[in-house]
Amino acid sequence: MRAVLGLVIVSMVCMGLTGCAGFRAPVMPPVAFVYTGVKAPLDIDTANTPVTGKKGTSSTINVLGVVATGDASIKAAADDGGITRVEHVDYEYFNVLFVFSKFTTIVYGQ
Repeated sequence: MRAVLGLVIVSMVCMGLTGCAGFRAPVMPPVAFVYTGVKAPLDIDTANTPVTGKKGTSSTINVLGVVATGDASIKAAADDGGITRVEHVDYEYFNVLFVFSKFTTIVYGQ
């Protein structure tokens, strides 16, 4: 019974870690403990990709690591900007003492 329980726990830990390890943004700006305010691209396919004046954003927030809410999807950002064809995607990350953080998806397109 202990062997089965140990196997279940190890499996759950491995599955939890793959979520973080499975995705890496093309640019990972440094994150500081006291204050972080960075912007970076989410995509790397920039060949012949114009960055137009039309822009939409969507965000999520996290408070004290206890409550996290919001919709930072590309679709929500495109809807916000009235964009039907997404050409480029950036993100913005804001953090103060890991007490409050905000992740924003920024899309550009037509």
